[in-house]
Amino acid sequence: MPGFRLRYLGPVVLTTLCLVSLCGITAVSLFYQQAAVTRVLREEFTSRKAASDLRGTLNVLIALETNHVETVSDLHARAQAQIAQTRRHADTPSEQSLTDRMGDGFGQYLHLWQTLPPPAAADHEARVADATRFLEAHVLLPCRELEEYNDSRVEEAVREHEQTLRNMVWGLATVAGLGGFAGVVLGFGVARGLSRSIRRLEVQIRDAAGKLGPDPAEIVVTGDGDFHGLHAQLDQLAGRIEEAVQTIQQRDREVLRAEQLAAVGQLAAGVAHEIRNPLTSIKMLVQAGLEDGGGLTAADMRVIEGEVRRTERSLQTFLDFARPPKPRRERFDLTALVGGVVELIRGRAVKQRVAVAVDTPPAVTLTGDVEQFRQVLVNLCLNALDAMPTGGRLTVAVRPRPGRVEVSVDDTGPGIPREILPRLFEPFVSSKDTGLGLGLVISRRIAEDHGGTILASNLPGGGAGFLVTVPTTLPARPDADPPGR
Repeated sequence: MPGFRLRYLGPVVLTTLCLVSLCGITAVSLFYQQAAVTRVLREEFTSRKAASDLRGTLNVLIALETNHVETVSDLHARAQAQIAQTRRHADTPSEQSLTDRMGDGFGQYLHLWQTLPPPAAADHEARVADATRFLEAHVLLPCRELEEYNDSRVEEAVREHEQTLRNMVWGLATVAGLGGFAGVVLGFGVARGLSRSIRRLEVQIRDAAGKLGPDPAEIVVTGDGDFHGLHAQLDQLAGRIEEAVQTIQQRDREVLRAEQLAAVGQLAAGVAHEIRNPLTSIKMLVQAGLEDGGGLTAADMRVIEGEVRRTERSLQTFLDFARPPKPRRERFDLTALVGGVVELIRGRAVKQRVAVAVDTPPAVTLTGDVEQFRQVLVNLCLNALDAMPTGGRLTVAVRPRPGRVEVSVDDTGPGIPREILPRLFEPFVSSKDTGLGLGLVISRRIAEDHGGTILASNLPGGGAGFLVTVPTTLPARPDADPPGR
């Protein structure tokens, strides 16, 4: 028996050690090549992301300045921080040169911005335009060059990565060929020797069986190649494993059901949030009628009917939450819609001693879904009233622009907390104790479905401002409903 072991086991061990050594050398070499490529890719992706974030901030800053929004101090601070971040990730002379250009350019831009004349000055708008153009030429342009440079570095790293993969394939093919040849030769000899004498085989599964059930058994197979007992024990172990898998699957189903119930709870909370605003309007009309003693007028009943119908539409919207409804294409007067919304919330505004100011042109016609627009405006106005429980001023303005319309809803409340402002349009994020954080999410979705946007900011004099920008014509969609349908 010792001679048998030396005769067959010795070559197997020696060949295995050689193959393992060859695999180890190949793996280490490929690992270092891959690590170098990965490090370059990680650095370039990080630098590329920092430059992309900076470009996004600069685009927003330029857009706001172009639209005469000069409250951009937060964006200035963000851009400075992002320029500093790009400088930290600059590890080549070209990147360092570009980041230095961006830093110097932004510093000069800040000087131009800080030395602007008062808004009432005749050359104020021209100076703002000059500062904006300077920002585009000396900061935004180097930022784009930095992105292009990072893209070229990424492409070069990708080519190196592909070469490494080719080397890996050839290395693995070589090792596999040598291993296969050695396995055939040695396997034939070892199998031939083992087929002559199988004296004893012992298989211990106590640890595995102990994890699946009590009283684990030790399986010992003795005799000359008799595997019958081993097969029986393995069948028993397979049965225990199947029972354990069924138990795990049952637990997974319970967890899935719990997650589904949680999702249903969130959906129910969203439904409650959406029907609260119409019910509040109806309650205010009913309370006003009771206090006046004259009952409800026909106009009040029409408003109540309209709010009930809007509640039904909100419920249907949440039933189709997984597939948001497409906006209907119809022409409507935005000025009249804003007037109706203001009249709807005026009763609550009077009770809270909130002055409501409306600044609208005689008539502004849009193409879109009038009910979805009404939902957005009512939600923004009620949010503003929630922020002014003891009085203030609510201003709703409509400003036509070339090809688009801007609707601003401003209040004089405490403003939006700084920690919530970046996440204001995320689901279930709210600054109100009883808020569910779904109204602004749905409003943003409606604006985006109409090809527009919603921006939120804190006003310089205090309070919060929301700017809804939509095109005057709903973008054509092949699956959109026809007008008036």
